[in-house]
Amino acid sequence: MFKKWFKFDGIMAWFIVTGAMLVGLSISLMTLLESDIVNRAGAENRQVAFLRISEFVGNMIGRTGGIEDVTVLQELIQDVREIRPRILRLSVFEITPSSSFLIVSTDPNVPPQTLDRQERAEIEAGRPIMQLDESSAERAWRITAPIAIDGKVVGALRGLFSVQEYDDLIKQEIELAKGIGIGVVLVASLTFLLLIHVKIHRPVHRLLYAMQNVEAGDLSSHVATTGPVEIREVTGQFNRMLDRVREAGLEKDRLLDEIRHFNQTLQKRVAEATAELQRANSELVEARLAVEESQRLAALGELSATMAHELGNPLNALSGHLQMLTHAGESSNRQRHLAVIRSEVDRMVAIIRQVLDQTRVRLRSAPINLNGTIQEVLSLLSPDVQKQRVTVKTDLQADLPPVAGDPRALHGLLFNLAVNAVQAMPSGGKLTIRTHTVCRTELPGTVIVNEGAVVNGTVVRLTIADTGNGIPPEHLSRIFEPFFTTRHEQGGTGLGLAICHRVVTDSGGSLAVKSGVGQGTEFTVDLPMWKEREIRKRP
Repeated sequence: MFKKWFKFDGIMAWFIVTGAMLVGLSISLMTLLESDIVNRAGAENRQVAFLRISEFVGNMIGRTGGIEDVTVLQELIQDVREIRPRILRLSVFEITPSSSFLIVSTDPNVPPQTLDRQERAEIEAGRPIMQLDESSAERAWRITAPIAIDGKVVGALRGLFSVQEYDDLIKQEIELAKGIGIGVVLVASLTFLLLIHVKIHRPVHRLLYAMQNVEAGDLSSHVATTGPVEIREVTGQFNRMLDRVREAGLEKDRLLDEIRHFNQTLQKRVAEATAELQRANSELVEARLAVEESQRLAALGELSATMAHELGNPLNALSGHLQMLTHAGESSNRQRHLAVIRSEVDRMVAIIRQVLDQTRVRLRSAPINLNGTIQEVLSLLSPDVQKQRVTVKTDLQADLPPVAGDPRALHGLLFNLAVNAVQAMPSGGKLTIRTHTVCRTELPGTVIVNEGAVVNGTVVRLTIADTGNGIPPEHLSRIFEPFFTTRHEQGGTGLGLAICHRVVTDSGGSLAVKSGVGQGTEFTVDLPMWKEREIRKRP
C-alpha cells in the first residue's frame, strides 16, 4: 500500500522535482532579498548612529578646548567604545587646509596615517563615507564622518562597525526559510499525490484495465468518464472507439456467417457437380469399353471371315488330295499328291503370316509422360475402383524422365493391366502403381519379354500390383496368348494381355509377371527412356 501510494514516477515525480526546484529558487531569492534589506537597514542604522557619535565627539572636542588635546581624545574614544561595543576600532584624523593626519587610533595594527584625496574631499564637504570591509573574518562597515566645531570641519572620525549581529540574523532567517520551504514541499507533494491518486491515477488505472481486457478479447468493457477534463476526453474517445470496434466485430461475424454459408452451398454444388461428372465419366468409360469390344469383335469377325475364305480353298484341296492319296496305288501318284499337299500347307502358312503382318499395329515412338498417363487411366477407372471398394496407392517418381513409345499403345497397356488388376479383386483390395528409374537389373518373377533396347543402361520401371486371387502356376505362362482367358463368363476375350505383350515388344521394353494363388499379382514393365537421337536409330 505504501509503495503504491508513494510510487515515485510519472506525473508525481515531475511535480515533486519541479516543486523542489521552485521552492529552492524561492528560498535563494528570498535569502538574497532579505540579506540585501538587512544589510541596507544595518548600514543606515550604523551610519545614523555613527553620525550621532561623530556629532557627540565634535561637541565634546569643542568643550574641551580643541582637537589637539590627544589625552582628552583618547578618553573620549574609550568612553565611546564602552558605550558601543560593536565598534571594533576608532581613529581620529585632524584636517587642516593643506593635509590630514592621524591623531588617535585604537587599531592594533598599523592604521592609515592620512585620508585619501576622495575621502578628504567628501569629509570637507560634510558628507560621511561608508564602505563594507570584508578583509577580515568578521565583516564590518567602515564609516568615516566629519567632526565639526561651530559648523567648521576640523577632523574626521573613522570607525569600524561589526555586522556580525546582522549576519547571524540573516543566517537564522535562511535556516527558517529552508525549514519552511521543505515543509511546504512535503505538504504540497502529499496533497498533490492525493489529488493525482484520486483524480488522475484511478481514472487512468480504470482506462488501462479496460485496455487490457480489450487486448485479451473482451470488448464488453465501458470506462466511467471521471477525473480532469483531459482524462474524461480520453476516456470518452476510448469508449467511442470501443463501440465502433464492437460494431465492426458484429459486422465481421455477420460476414463470416455469410461466407461460411456460401462455402457450404458452394461445396454442396461442387459435390453435386463432381458426382454428375463421375456419372458421366463412368458412362463414357462404359461406352468406350463397349465400342472397343464391338470393334474387337468386328475385327475378329472380319479376320475370321478372311481366314476362312483364304484357308477354305487350300483346305478343300488338302481334303481332296488326302482322299486321293488314300486310294493311290502307285508311288509316283502318292508323291504327286504329297507335293500338292505340301504346297497347299506352305500356302496356308504364307496366308497366315500375311494376315498377321497386315493386322500388326504400326507404333510411332514419341516422348510420353508416364505419370500423366497413369493419372488419366486412374481417372477413367475411378468409378469401377470405387464400386469395387479398391484402394489405389501410387508411388510415382516426381522427376521421372519421359519414356519412348506410342501414346495410344502405352495408354492401352496401362489400361489393360489396371483393368485386369481391378477385376482380380471383386471383393475389394489394394491396387499399387509405382514408377521410378533403375539401372537395368533382373526383372522380378517370370520374364515374358526381355529383348528390348536399353538406352545408356537406365530404364523406367513400371510396377502394377494387386492383392487379388492371383494366377495359378499352370496358367501363368499362357496368359499372354491371344484368346486365352479364364473369365469367359464375365465377358473376357483373352486379348488384353496379348495386346500388352505386343506393345511392350514393339516399344523395346521388358515384361515380367509374379503371382501366387491368394497372394495377388505383380506386373513389372521396363520401358526405355526417350532419347530422340538413339530412338531414331531403332528399326
